[in-house]
Amino acid sequence: MTKKDFKDLSRLERLYRFRQLAKNALRGYGMESAELRFLQYGENVIYRVDYPNGPYSSGNDTLYVPDRYLLRLHAWDEPEYINSEMIWLSALANSANLPVPVPLCTLDGDYLFKISDPDLGVSRWVTLLCWIDGRKRNKGLRPIHMSALGRMVAELHNYSSSWQPPEGFSRPKWDWDAQLGGSLFDVDRDELIETMPIQFQEPFRIVSTRAKNAMSNLGEGSNAFGLIHADLYPENVLYRSGLACPIDFEDCGYSYWIWDIAVALCTWAWEENWEEMRDAFYEGYNAIRTLPEEQWRMLDLFVATQYATMLLWASAFLWHDPRRSGEYTSWRDNSGQRLLKYFNLEG
Repeated sequence: MTKKDFKDLSRLERLYRFRQLAKNALRGYGMESAELRFLQYGENVIYRVDYPNGPYSSGNDTLYVPDRYLLRLHAWDEPEYINSEMIWLSALANSANLPVPVPLCTLDGDYLFKISDPDLGVSRWVTLLCWIDGRKRNKGLRPIHMSALGRMVAELHNYSSSWQPPEGFSRPKWDWDAQLGGSLFDVDRDELIETMPIQFQEPFRIVSTRAKNAMSNLGEGSNAFGLIHADLYPENVLYRSGLACPIDFEDCGYSYWIWDIAVALCTWAWEENWEEMRDAFYEGYNAIRTLPEEQWRMLDLFVATQYATMLLWASAFLWHDPRRSGEYTSWRDNSGQRLLKYFNLEG
């Protein structure tokens, strides 16, 4: 029987191969006998690892679940980016004392390594993180949670603005070119815009132009720009004992402080409880760190900019993989509808 290429395998067949790969990867940490529990397969493949009396690295033992870890098989073949993510997480946890996942090293003292199995036809970069003892609150978030989130984001921005990365540190730059200018796509940006439903095309162009001008005016000085989380949606924040604990730093990169804030707040933008949630975040942030008022006045625009970015990226994903049209079309159209609400503010 002819062996299938990995890209031609069913989801179930892929998951079988990934599990074998994950089991092999645990040897790199001296945890061969650990219990492995599948959690998620999106781009990355993620497992919970339980291993009694295993390695443990934490500056705050009460924040992490003992003997429990999160194993990631990374989708992207970008070892410099992945290693830099681990370096920053380690600095945030150990130097800034922020409640973030702590990366663990392999038996060889590395933050990541590549696991391959020619017989399985698959290879992935692997990382292992401590497991934060918190809970997601995708629903039921209240102003008190937003205040905690504001404080945490301010502390992260404070530390990031003065932190000096080591030589070789490499994370993406999320500026206009990367997010709205189409520089990361292999299809023409104007062609992608033309694939959007007609009611979204002109609003996208307007917000894109306004965002470009705003970013140009802000510049890239440390008062406006630095290393951010970049993906602070509710599903990427855990709450515990009054703390907001960010997870999933895979998209961290260099961008605008106000854009990081806009992502954290965009779930509630211009809804009935918008002002209450926004103001609670502002009070928490402002208690720790001062951001110029001119940047806060750009919040609505940067929320709209985030929706415009998602609209463009969903259109690009749909272009490249129409087989997942149900998923990507919903993402695109929901982002477009949220973008349209921005223009109601001008009415």
